[in-house]
Amino acid sequence: MKFFPYALVALAMVASSAMAMPSTTTIHLIGTPDKGRTSDQLVHGVAPVPLSSRATEDASQEWLQTGIAPSLVGTNGQVMYPYGQSRPTITCAPLHICVINLMAGEHITNMSIGDSVRWLVQSAGAGNRPVVVVKPTDAGLVTNLVVTTDAGRVYYMTLVSDAHDYVPLVGFYDPQQLVINMQQQAAQARAAEQARVEARKKAVVAPMGSINPASLDFDFICKADDGHADLENADLKPVRVFAGGGHTYLQMPPDMKYTDAPAVFNVTNGQTELMNSRLVHGYYIIDGLPQTFKLVVGVGKGARSVTCRHGQAGGGGWLSWR
Repeated sequence: MKFFPYALVALAMVASSAMAMPSTTTIHLIGTPDKGRTSDQLVHGVAPVPLSSRATEDASQEWLQTGIAPSLVGTNGQVMYPYGQSRPTITCAPLHICVINLMAGEHITNMSIGDSVRWLVQSAGAGNRPVVVVKPTDAGLVTNLVVTTDAGRVYYMTLVSDAHDYVPLVGFYDPQQLVINMQQQAAQARAAEQARVEARKKAVVAPMGSINPASLDFDFICKADDGHADLENADLKPVRVFAGGGHTYLQMPPDMKYTDAPAVFNVTNGQTELMNSRLVHGYYIIDGLPQTFKLVVGVGKGARSVTCRHGQAGGGGWLSWR
């Protein structure tokens, strides 16, 4: 029993020593694409790329396909983190500042830092992009920083200080928003292309006015001239010829877009006369109703021509064309 007071004194001394021991901070980074690497480690471990919209779009496509958005290291030394897909650990150094670029178009609503005594933090702006500037006062410090914006984003970052190694410039990209933007742009492009297709259809049909399709005259036949085989003139011979409403329409083959456009000549009593014509999305529209006309490409011995005649197909109507 007489040793009991000494035992109490010993326990008190042990407890006092334990309380006096400095505490250490352990950072657990679980489930992040960076595997807990700091920004300085990323700079030394990831191949740099030119930071552009294409780089972030490619990274966003990778996230869409794999579910993992990579952190990017730019050729300028900047590290770009995927917002919402990682928990950045940013390395800073005493007597130097770290610049953290948030995403353009938003405004900072609040900033909170764990150690406001040994870390200096302030907000700034660069055009429409908010910027956070931080600086540690000593090496070996660890704290965290939370920044909220009016875009509904919450940026959570861990800050560490090193005596020598640091990354002065850090930024973010939002893979989810970029994917949404790309999908919207693709949908708009498809809609615009569809509108162009519809406009081309209307541009072809519009010159016909209110013509009754049943009254269109298809009684035309076209053949190659000067001994050329039809196969040699496949790009020049119309696919279909019909007339109506004071105009003659020539549906040209798709291959014609890779060759020179032909000139159109009216042929009357052996005399040729250049006719007014225009190419509208694969159709030649001739002003007038010529009985015989030629399509000519080239000059001299290298010239090729096709002659089309009306009233040679045997009666007219939809089934008379050939």
